[in-house]
Amino acid sequence: MNEKYLKHPELISGPNPLLEALAPFIPFNDLPRALIRQPLERIDWKLMAPGYRNAFLDLHEKHYWPTSQTIEVAESIQAVIRSGLVSRNPLSGAEQRRINALALTHDVEKIPLQSLRTPAGGGVISAMTGMGKSATLLRALEAVAPEQVVIHSKSEQCGWSILTQLLYLVIDGPFNGTPGGLLSRITESMDIVLGTDYSDECRKKRNLDAQLLFVTKLLSTHRVGLLAIDENQLENFEQSIWRKSLVLFFLGLMNLGIPILLLGNPLAFASLKSFSQNVRRLSTIGHHEMTPAATAFEPWWARDFVPGMCRFALCEEIPSVGEIVDTTFDVAGGVPGIFAPLWIEAQRISLRRGGGSAQLQLSDLVAARRSPRVVELLNIAQQASGASPVERFVDIPKPASPTRGAAFSTGVARAPDVSGGSQDLRAHPSPISEIQKALERRRKAGEYKAKHQSKRAEERATGGVSRVELQLEMFAGLEGTQEPLISASDRARPKKR
Repeated sequence: MNEKYLKHPELISGPNPLLEALAPFIPFNDLPRALIRQPLERIDWKLMAPGYRNAFLDLHEKHYWPTSQTIEVAESIQAVIRSGLVSRNPLSGAEQRRINALALTHDVEKIPLQSLRTPAGGGVISAMTGMGKSATLLRALEAVAPEQVVIHSKSEQCGWSILTQLLYLVIDGPFNGTPGGLLSRITESMDIVLGTDYSDECRKKRNLDAQLLFVTKLLSTHRVGLLAIDENQLENFEQSIWRKSLVLFFLGLMNLGIPILLLGNPLAFASLKSFSQNVRRLSTIGHHEMTPAATAFEPWWARDFVPGMCRFALCEEIPSVGEIVDTTFDVAGGVPGIFAPLWIEAQRISLRRGGGSAQLQLSDLVAARRSPRVVELLNIAQQASGASPVERFVDIPKPASPTRGAAFSTGVARAPDVSGGSQDLRAHPSPISEIQKALERRRKAGEYKAKHQSKRAEERATGGVSRVELQLEMFAGLEGTQEPLISASDRARPKKR
């Protein structure tokens, strides 16, 4: 192993087959280059008539260009995987004893936490839809660990005859926000990647405690380098009555050496960030909040993303980057996931003109606003920028700066119309009035739902939820307890351990 690829080579006391499995490592200073993916760079599109190029526009989904926002995230992911593998060096006798002790444990309440403890890091990546958090995670993992599954042959030094290692596992959070749903997602994803039948074995376990221990053993035995849980939303995490149980499970896994990364909407992590222990433990990877560009001149937007996205071009000629930024920023709202469809639709319009070559014009970018693939996205951009007079989308956080919408509108708020221009919203009060009424109905329905959930949580506080929380507090190895996240719970506080 070439130690120049390690940020801290002094941490390695000898050859480590788990770290060797990551070779060739991506040097830290070469990480931006390693993240770049350009599927069109080797194709000469000039040899193909413009009309035949439309079929290849969907390849833009495989086009990735890093920004200064995403590089910080990728470096943190790389560092936590490496440090986690180093702390679980299979050549260490202590590590071998630790894994064996966990394998021989048959009761979640009797896990010898002190002897099994080898703390790992964690983190949170939060962003509204379209900011590229999931794409950044997957691209970083592909660059850091090109082989997700590595099969290690017999090693007497490490104490195994064969080991199938899972360097990382990415799952979506359970839609119902329950521990059982999370454990099912983990085992089902492992089955897909490894070709096992762990999900069937997990379902056969007698209760949730047995399933919890089973999944914990799987993640430890397969030396998972990172467990990432994506798609955490307001409904399935923040508003879940099992939220505390899920957080305790994450803390317990981190205590056993498995790094945890949570991804989702910022609204999903409000309560999570209200406890100092959670914030501290999840700060190793960091709390990364990816926000839309505030202005067209923001460096990561004008210098990194837009020029990088424009490299995906099936036209022989395109306008200058400066002209593209000026023409599209009021529509894209500083959201990468909205600029990309706009850019692709403009090329589609240009290619459909036919002829011997394709020249993309600024008018194509304006006309692309009318595309059915784009027109609804403009409402997202308006609200994300603060330029919209109504809050139609409940999952878009309010802009940090109340004046951010000024970059999109001066005076009266404007909205795109079918002609590619804009229309005065005051001239059409009826639709807005209807939207406001609908939002008020949704607010009242939300209050009723929250009241119902609170009542149900209170009824169950002395049953399954509280019992699981108590056991997970033990699993997480907490010195004492946390305040219950369910405000309606009236159960007695557990004694300090």
